[in-house]
Amino acid sequence: MAEIKVVTPHLRRQLILGGGTVAGLIAGAVVSALMLIVMSARGMDVWIGAKAAAYPFFHERVMAPGFDAGPVVAGLISHFAVSIFWGIVFAWAVFGLSRAATTGVGVIWGLFVWAVMYFIVLPLVGAWALTKGVPLLGPVIQHAIFGLALGIGFLPFQRERPEVLRWWRPRRV
Repeated sequence: MAEIKVVTPHLRRQLILGGGTVAGLIAGAVVSALMLIVMSARGMDVWIGAKAAAYPFFHERVMAPGFDAGPVVAGLISHFAVSIFWGIVFAWAVFGLSRAATTGVGVIWGLFVWAVMYFIVLPLVGAWALTKGVPLLGPVIQHAIFGLALGIGFLPFQRERPEVLRWWRPRRV
């Protein structure tokens, strides 16, 4: 007989908030590292990638080449804060799913995050200029990888709950 692990509401909140935060930090770090590698390989200024998330605060200053402490710090804080936000919302949405479903939904979640950020958030914060001249495929792939890293990063905090999975698994007789 399988052992049933009890997840109290308090533990559930801790797993979602803590796990979502950790998963968001992991996914944000993976995407940052990926951007650093891609920009370096293309001979681009890697500091622009670090400053880009600070565009709503520093505007065109983030597009200037080279290191600029204010925009770099603000960009990294903004990038990781947004990653944590998406991580917590993801954790809340998938808590109770199987490990495989969590990972798979993570990739879909990354694509959802891209669409929301690209079509809603960037225009709202006046950062639409960041998308000019950037082919869509790169950011879409980066966000799919973000979602995959998010799903994998949340796995240690995930607790599979049979009642959550009942709707998509055949019932055993």
